Amino acid sequence: MHVFTYGSLMFPEVWSAVVGRNFETFEGTANGFAIFRVRDAVFPGIAAAGKECTVKGLVYLDVDEQSIARLDRFEDDFYDRLEVAVDCTDGVQRKAGAYVVPPKNSHVLTAEPWTAEWFVSSGGLADFIARFQGFSRLGGAG
Repeated sequence: MHVFTYGSLMFPEVWSAVVGRNFETFEGTANGFAIFRVRDAVFPGIAAAGKECTVKGLVYLDVDEQSIARLDRFEDDFYDRLEVAVDCTDGVQRKAGAYVVPPKNSHVLTAEPWTAEWFVSSGGLADFIARFQGFSRLGGAG
């Protein structure tokens, strides 16, 4: 399965801390979604939005089942993993799993857009690395 990431998991340091493996990647854009900051958190969430809305991110190719289990555990039940179409920079549109905030959890999204620059400047990246270092050694779901 391909995985579309748009927040903390776009950063190789976070991906490595959570998954513990590298995969080929392409930058890509998911249409029909918008990205927002999550209330009282440094990580984002995406939600379905108008056709004119887009979210830029990174697609990890051919992610194995063990890594998917780690990602599911990391993202927990706050998100739903849904298949989305992503237009990749190599000119190929790929179907990829993306962790999307379901309507039942949309109340925790702020009106503020989330950006990678804000994540770094706010100290969010450093906090994530410190908090999740070694997460990949914990195994899959459970």
